[in-house]
Amino acid sequence: MGIVLNKLLILYIFLLVGWFMGKRKPTLVSGTGLLSALLVNLFLPAKVFSIFAEGFTVAYIREKYVLLLGGTVMLLAVVGISRLVAPRLTSVPFEQKVYRYSLTLSNYAYMGYVLMESLFGGGALTDLILFCIPFALYTYTFGFWMLTGAERSAGRLLNPLTVSLVLGIVFGLTGATLPGVIDSALNMASACVGPIGMLLTGLVLSAYSLKEVFFNKKAYPVVALRLLVLPLVTFLICRFLLPRTLLLPALFVACMPCGLNTVIFPKFVGEDTLPGARLALLSHLFSCITVPFWISLI
Repeated sequence: MGIVLNKLLILYIFLLVGWFMGKRKPTLVSGTGLLSALLVNLFLPAKVFSIFAEGFTVAYIREKYVLLLGGTVMLLAVVGISRLVAPRLTSVPFEQKVYRYSLTLSNYAYMGYVLMESLFGGGALTDLILFCIPFALYTYTFGFWMLTGAERSAGRLLNPLTVSLVLGIVFGLTGATLPGVIDSALNMASACVGPIGMLLTGLVLSAYSLKEVFFNKKAYPVVALRLLVLPLVTFLICRFLLPRTLLLPALFVACMPCGLNTVIFPKFVGEDTLPGARLALLSHLFSCITVPFWISLI
């Protein structure tokens, strides 16, 4: 557990730096759109492409196809659970959407990918990304539509993350390679995911007072479900009913804190970002205790 906590604290140092910078100079928060754009359009796609171009082979598919199936089943399950639970936690329609999103989608990318790679290596990260393909597709389609009220369109599937995923799969299956200088640039961009993602988290959360966050009883049941109940159910099912290869990626997805898109997506359309910020800050705070515990069970 000590190793996990150490890796987690390294990430949270960047979160705290972002939070203190935002508190000290609030005008910096207005620049979070640039960081978000870099993460979504450059750094994270670079990591996804690099991982799949290196590890996604025919032999890998034959061995690990169950990960994609497992991720799809888990997504459908948590979508159903969130639809049942959210209306019982709040009567406010938009808050229900935020709660549904937070129970369905955790911070599996900015935080989970970096933590997985640092603890278990590139092979485990490839497994996690494959497992999370259904979650990524849901994030930028139904998740985006739910939090913004935007018109549903197939074009939302065409974004840097999905394009990088497809290109990485093509390169992996064909064995094609990139020129050395481009490959080095992609590796440098990939290394930015963790630090920039956590700095962005801290900056966004610094816009809210601790009083606004902590003194809201409705947020705590959602955080408890996200950090305790869902990981427990996932662990028991994967440990005793499903192939053991699903345990590591499924538990990683289940135990990560709430994601930031409940703040970023509503901000695009002028919706209230406070409900999502509450869940993000509280869940990231308590995950310092819960995440090392769940990972120590593997």
